[in-house]
Amino acid sequence: MGKFMLLLPLLGAFTLVFFQAQARICMTCNMFMNGRCGEGEGRCTMEEGGACLTMDIYLFRGRDGFLYNHTVLECSKPCQASTESYFHLKISRFCCQSQDFCNRYKGKIANKYAN
Repeated sequence: MGKFMLLLPLLGAFTLVFFQAQARICMTCNMFMNGRCGEGEGRCTMEEGGACLTMDIYLFRGRDGFLYNHTVLECSKPCQASTESYFHLKISRFCCQSQDFCNRYKGKIANKYAN
């Protein structure tokens, strides 16, 4: 019985470490442009059932159509990939869960035009 009582705290510590290792960390940024975060850089821990989210924001510019403006990076629950258009605004959402910081540097750096 004494050996079991000594083993119990170790089992609890192992369980805590194991479950913490499963949590994914995402990059957060309110204004990601030109390959770097200009505002609100940080990180968040994805909730169970959630994902790291990348939102590309496009603004309508007359004859040029929708032009890339910036990217928002965050955690999201639930997270669903989509593209939504409003009168002068287009938002493309991408989700990932593959590894820590899987949403890092996903902004449209080279291609400024949205199809």
